[in-house]
Amino acid sequence: MSAGAAVVVAMAVILSISLIGGGSRGGGEIFLQTAAAAGRDPFTPSAATDTRSAAAPSGPSASRIGSRTVAVSGAHPGLYGGTKNVASCDVEKQITYLTENESKGSAFAGALRIPQAEVPAYLRSLTPVRLVWDTRVTNHGYRDGRATAYQAVLQAGTAVLVDGRGVPRVRCACGNPLAPAVAVQGQQKYKGEKWTAFRSSTIVAVVPAPKPMKAVTMFDPESKAWFERPNGDIQGRSDHPIPPPKGQQPNAAFPVLPDPSTDSADEFPEGDDRDTQDDRTDEEEEHGDEEQKKEEDEKHKDEEQKKDEDEKHKDDDQKKDDEQKKEEDEKRKEQEEQKKKDEDEKQKDEKQKEQEKQKEQEEQKKKDEKDEKQKDQPVAPDSDQPPSPVEPGKPVEPQQQDENRPQQDEKQPVEPEPQRPQPPKTEEPAEPQPPEQPQEQPQEPAPEQPQQKLRNP
Repeated sequence: MSAGAAVVVAMAVILSISLIGGGSRGGGEIFLQTAAAAGRDPFTPSAATDTRSAAAPSGPSASRIGSRTVAVSGAHPGLYGGTKNVASCDVEKQITYLTENESKGSAFAGALRIPQAEVPAYLRSLTPVRLVWDTRVTNHGYRDGRATAYQAVLQAGTAVLVDGRGVPRVRCACGNPLAPAVAVQGQQKYKGEKWTAFRSSTIVAVVPAPKPMKAVTMFDPESKAWFERPNGDIQGRSDHPIPPPKGQQPNAAFPVLPDPSTDSADEFPEGDDRDTQDDRTDEEEEHGDEEQKKEEDEKHKDEEQKKDEDEKHKDDDQKKDDEQKKEEDEKRKEQEEQKKKDEDEKQKDEKQKEQEKQKEQEEQKKKDEKDEKQKDQPVAPDSDQPPSPVEPGKPVEPQQQDENRPQQDEKQPVEPEPQRPQPPKTEEPAEPQPPEQPQEQPQEPAPEQPQQKLRNP
């Protein structure tokens, strides 16, 4: 057996036994995760410091992989990349978080099969890098207090921490523990949104290097330069440039992977994952299209039926709303009419009260005027009262009767008869006014008599 064939057999054994754990996982689901996304059930906040996505290699470099996921040794030059003297992950941030959160720290240590107390030292022994290829791994999310494993493809450019044999152990964007990929049973089904450069033919699965490495040989996709980073250099401060490794072309856009027939690469031992529309064979795809069309027709029919029911419910609801609105309008109209009626009654009552008040005021005014008029009229002498005495020396001039003399006004006091003097009064009468002078008529001169003065009581 040649040396190359022996290496291939050894890698296949490692892949199928050591890394897969003596078996394969069922389900066939493989989750796609972009470089910067936290992904499912993250362990920690992102500690990635360099999450630039990178297009997976294409052209002649990718054509050497073939049509299946390829297992590549962690020591292969160009499997990882990054920027010289720039660490892609903040390791101390992850250590602090996992130390402060004991439940997550315990689950993290369990997934990596190390004691919880050794988590800080273990993380400081890893090396921060970025994936150059879309890479298949076993990812672990944190759920219900424990780590849950699932298969995932990490996009090229994802920041990870690798161990001394070049195997990705921690994803920096979420703190999830990583392990080598395992085969899935049945047809593979990629879940999640595929990025533009995604091709199932350019996916690699990393297997441990045959022996521990002193440094990781890295490729800078931007400067097209090569450099080495010592293992455990979490700050990336000890990077040093190197010439292109054997088998790599100077100034190449991407590194190349080993030829499966002559080097350490081997096909990943699981079903065909050709990059068809939904990862199926042609026969399955044709049959699946018919099933899919049938399902879509059923779905469309259900949607139409649901739409009709919704329209019916909508019409019923509209009718109910219209009836309710009509009842509310009628009720509001009745309330407005009753309110108007009440206001009219109130105005009518107020008007009637005003009229009654005005009538009372007028009657009171008339009464006051009558009282005032009666007050102004002199009081007639009482026949039973003796006449008031006449002052001595002042005889009363007798009143002469004349038919031509006009009647005296009602308000004028009546002259007392000369024979009967006025008796004294208890009330003070109004001061009498002098009698009106009769019209001038020729008459005989009367003897001059002194004028009588009335005495106030």
